[in-house]
Amino acid sequence: MKVAHVLPALTKGGGEKVAAELANHASRAGHQVVLIAGWPVDPGLLRETLLPDIRVFYVSKQSKSRTGRYLKLIVWFWRHTDLLSKQDVIHCHLSYGVVFGFLVKLWQSVTRIEGPAIVQTNHSAGAPVSDLRRVVQSFFARQCNALALIAEDEYWSLFAKKHPRIITRVIFNGISQPNHSIVDPLDRDAYRREVGIPDNCKLVVGAIGRLTADREPWTYLPIFEEIARDFGEDVHFLLAGGGSELEAMRALAIEKGLAGQVHFPGEVNDPTLPLAVMDLYISINVGAITGLAGMEAALSGLPVIAMQWTPGYYAAPEDWIWSSTNQSEVAQRSCELLKSPSSRDALAQRQKSFVQSNHTIDTMASSYYDMYNSAIARL
Repeated sequence: MKVAHVLPALTKGGGEKVAAELANHASRAGHQVVLIAGWPVDPGLLRETLLPDIRVFYVSKQSKSRTGRYLKLIVWFWRHTDLLSKQDVIHCHLSYGVVFGFLVKLWQSVTRIEGPAIVQTNHSAGAPVSDLRRVVQSFFARQCNALALIAEDEYWSLFAKKHPRIITRVIFNGISQPNHSIVDPLDRDAYRREVGIPDNCKLVVGAIGRLTADREPWTYLPIFEEIARDFGEDVHFLLAGGGSELEAMRALAIEKGLAGQVHFPGEVNDPTLPLAVMDLYISINVGAITGLAGMEAALSGLPVIAMQWTPGYYAAPEDWIWSSTNQSEVAQRSCELLKSPSSRDALAQRQKSFVQSNHTIDTMASSYYDMYNSAIARL
């Protein structure tokens, strides 16, 4: 099978990492894979994780204005229709990808050719989004042959019933088993000192992710503030990741009286060391679904709890990650776990086993291959 993945850039976002994981898995499975990115970024972020036989095409040499990006995309598209015509599947990720898929649909309508199959992944399924964004998403979704959702979503369930010709399935994200060995204690201690965690600090609570406005990273600070009131200087906090809100977050930590206690190491290409210094990971959940970073934390052996983004959602007994929309409850749950090493260890073991059984790259990729084949068969 020939598969082309389309995304804006090879950065560290969840959708981008899913695309890279799928591309690598397909390549190992013997499929021919190309990846089309809008513009190049630091190759250390994600490009270097791709297997050598995956061809990468860049639409433009640099990131332009939003309008410029899409104008350049149109020009590139018409110059590479021969490449696209040879694909069996074009898998579109994020807004840039779905616009690309729309161009493919227009091209197919004009030329009256049937393939390739257009597959979209909605990486925001289950998350609270504006009505306008849903309208735009549904317009582009109607142009595809198959739609994958990363979480259960009432809106998209209704969409599937209204548009039975579009193959719509929930495919949960999966991650690959990390290939790194256990972190050397000397390396872990050196990293602690590098980011500013003192040697006498007993506990570290943290998270890894982009510090951008849509992620609302400032919601962590009231939780940290409450934990710090209980543990004092015995606990420090680590928010690893870059983004437009990084400097604002540093200023807000000072304002909250957490200067020197909350650490912002910036962008991280490898989560191994940040995870190695943590004792508890606080993720973000949408319903029962957590992000890739939360899965990586659990797979590394860390206990994970989460802030809940779905209004009115209450953690169910079967949820593998406890979560709450109430920041104070998240702080209280954190304190309970920090005071009980045995509880943390037991939770970490259960969660690691769950990820290994339910969120592997093999499970995710198999579901996508089945969707690809179904979409191709319907052309």
